Amino acid sequence: MLRQSWTNSEAKGYYPASVSAKSAQIQSGCVEFLFRTTFGSLFPLSFTSSSDSSDFVSALKIGCEACRTRGSRILVAVSGGADSVALLRGLTALRESLELEIHVGHLNHLLRGDASDADADWVLTLSRNLGLPCHLGTRSVLSMAELGKQGLEGAARMARRQFLAQVARENECTQIAVAHTSDDQVETILHHIIRGTGFAGLAGMQPLDFGSPVPFVRPMLAINRQQVESFLAILGQDFRTDMTNQDTDLTRNRIRHELLPTLEREYNPQVRQALLRLGQQARDVHSDERDLSEQLLSESLLESSPQLCRLLCEPFQNQPPHRIRECFVGLWKKQNWPRQQMGFRDWNRLVELLQQPEGAMDLPGRIHVRRRGGLLVISVSRLSES
Repeated sequence: MLRQSWTNSEAKGYYPASVSAKSAQIQSGCVEFLFRTTFGSLFPLSFTSSSDSSDFVSALKIGCEACRTRGSRILVAVSGGADSVALLRGLTALRESLELEIHVGHLNHLLRGDASDADADWVLTLSRNLGLPCHLGTRSVLSMAELGKQGLEGAARMARRQFLAQVARENECTQIAVAHTSDDQVETILHHIIRGTGFAGLAGMQPLDFGSPVPFVRPMLAINRQQVESFLAILGQDFRTDMTNQDTDLTRNRIRHELLPTLEREYNPQVRQALLRLGQQARDVHSDERDLSEQLLSESLLESSPQLCRLLCEPFQNQPPHRIRECFVGLWKKQNWPRQQMGFRDWNRLVELLQQPEGAMDLPGRIHVRRRGGLLVISVSRLSES
């Protein structure tokens, strides 16, 4: 369910809280490294790691320029947590200099009862105080996970992306900004390694993600969590705390609270920087390969809808297996199909099926694939089907 809860027409008497760039100076010894590894190929590094130049707003502006955000009508995903609140406050401060029109989006996952409702109300109030339109929505993520036979984390991620994409389309936004930080990037890369991955997974999250009609952008990938919290402390800006982020039954939280601290303490104090360097090297290699796999997908895809894709098999002949796997990863992204439960074995089964004249198989996420002559047909069962 989606509802626009508050619009600019109701903003009379409310004014955006200003953020002084001078007052937001944040100490960091690794800013230069993070920007070189995150945005070096997209945008030249324009400051050093001194205290004067590590201002959060200045760092965010460089990230925005790298993400081609200038002049955008941008939908900012705000959960109420520290990262997303810092992103919103920083973008509000940059609104005039970057010529931004800012909308706020918040999805209530209906997972924490009154606390979830309180988060939505809090985001609405913050948006009103900043003079910004706010769009609230609800999704029963638990039901989605049960019906889709997938994990809670994956269902929540899919629900958020679908909601944000819908809001962006309805309000003619040109970008969707999410508040992933360098710490999130480290956790993502490590998570991919544990689960099993290729160059795409090692590359981590991209600053610009064109996997949906309205691109997702991540202008904070070179900013760490300590900088976020320092920035908010300087502003005196509070934020919401989601206690499920402490739940180590969730893989991401175990990586954050247990695995990474152990690696830093017992193996390599610089393990975060090492993983970020690995991610940059993987992005460099993956960039060229992605172009070739996208061309392969374009040549083979005959028809696509949310529930069905038909592909020609002939273009896959004489293609290396890694390119075919990457082509299907791109298709899953394009279709917004769940990839979290898709491992190397699953992607490789698709390669093997293309080598057979006929065959069929089931994949995670209620996806069925069949080869019939020169066609490969991939279909998704509806949630109501079992």
